[in-house]
Amino acid sequence: MAFDMVSSTPSRQRWTVLSGLFLVYMASNGITLHTLPLLYPELMETFGWQEGEVTLPATVFFIVGALTSPPAGWLLDRYSARGIIAIGSALLALALVAYSATATLWQLVAIYALLGLALSLCGLVSNMVMLTGWFQTGRGRATGILLMASSLGGALFPLAVGTGIEHLGWRHTVLATGLCVGCVMLGSAWLLLRDGPKSAVVDSTDDAPIVPLQDMLSIVMARRFVAIVFATGSLWFIIIALTQHQSIYLARDVGLNRSLLPLIFSLFFGASVIGKLGFGLLADRFDLHRVMAAATIMLAGALGLLSQASPDDMGLLYTYAILAGLGFSGAFTCIQILVAAHYSGPHYGKILATIVLIDTLCGALGTRVVAMVREWQESYVPALTGLALLAGLSALLVLTLSRAESTETKIAESA
Repeated sequence: MAFDMVSSTPSRQRWTVLSGLFLVYMASNGITLHTLPLLYPELMETFGWQEGEVTLPATVFFIVGALTSPPAGWLLDRYSARGIIAIGSALLALALVAYSATATLWQLVAIYALLGLALSLCGLVSNMVMLTGWFQTGRGRATGILLMASSLGGALFPLAVGTGIEHLGWRHTVLATGLCVGCVMLGSAWLLLRDGPKSAVVDSTDDAPIVPLQDMLSIVMARRFVAIVFATGSLWFIIIALTQHQSIYLARDVGLNRSLLPLIFSLFFGASVIGKLGFGLLADRFDLHRVMAAATIMLAGALGLLSQASPDDMGLLYTYAILAGLGFSGAFTCIQILVAAHYSGPHYGKILATIVLIDTLCGALGTRVVAMVREWQESYVPALTGLALLAGLSALLVLTLSRAESTETKIAESA
């Protein structure tokens, strides 16, 4: 019955809702994850903070986001996803407005904690809940379009914010950004979003068997799960550390003119738009593990290029931005497919939530570790080298999963 309800939904209304989700996700992720790091050099100059201090709020952001995701999921199961997205949008805009008036590090930590809570309410999970309600068919294509919104936001917002910083200063720019983002997100929630038929989402889970604790423990203790978590956690460690620190490294260590930072960011995230679509298509046609390993090795190579960056070699920096954007987005896309490929079934939801929690905490840890290495070594190069090596190890581990899966298939076929 749920299927019939969704199938009869007018196509235009489904795509109207998706357009609203696209705008919400582009603004929320594009600003919080991909654009705010542009402000780090400005904050360091204004307040005299060190790398470990200026990235501390981001660490709190990811920890709060990880810990509040399960409660947000509980709310989404019981209340209007549209209403929860609207609340999260309002909190995100409020946090950005408060950001513009920050005067101390601990004020900024509190603001980032609020941003983490806001993103739990209006970010990927709530967007996917609403999308799933509307798209019983064509869900894969709709999901791919939604995921591209984050990278598109990362390509567009840095240019706008960078121009604003140059002409208005960082405080006025953040204030204007908060007001604009609030209008876009709340306007989308009010005019475009509608809660879909709940039965499309709920019916599939109402009769699902409860996973016994012993079964979950056997899953998370298995060698395959540990390998997958190490691979995905390592990639989150690398990706979040890179996106949080590259602006500081390029501005402070490399000496790149700050007016060029938005261009590097836009190239990075522009390439990631292509990478998410391209590697998703490759994963459909070829062995997923090899495709993911290729994306991860591409990311490792980009980190090696970044460690050799020079303000006099813009060609190398442009190559880095494109290569890193493709590798980062390809690896991120393949992570989502990898977990589903190995664990689709009655345990999938709980396993996915566990992996997301671990990955997010790994991302927070990566931000802190790279800051500590920078302060200890007085250079980002050792940290970048370590990240490149970790990416190579992650790629090798993913390839072992491919070999293990092939062995299991042969055994099953011969049985």
